[in-house]
Amino acid sequence: MALERCEFCTARPIEEVAVSRWVRDPDDCERLTLWFCAKHLQRVKKAGNKGFAHRGLFYKVGFW
Repeated sequence: MALERCEFCTARPIEEVAVSRWVRDPDDCERLTLWFCAKHLQRVKKAGNKGFAHRGLFYKVGFW
C-alpha cells in the first residue's frame, strides 16, 4: 500500500476496492482500484448504481 490513508479522508484504509469513477455519464467511466476506510466503503457500497458523489465525481463499486 503506497499511502496508508483513505482516498477521501485521512483515516487508515481497511480495503482496496475496484471502482468506476465518472463525472456526468456513468457509461463514460474510469476504472481503478482505491483504498477506503470503513466509513467511506460503506457509503460507496450503499450508493449502489447511482454512485457516491464526492468533489464533483461519482464512484460505484465494481467495473461493470
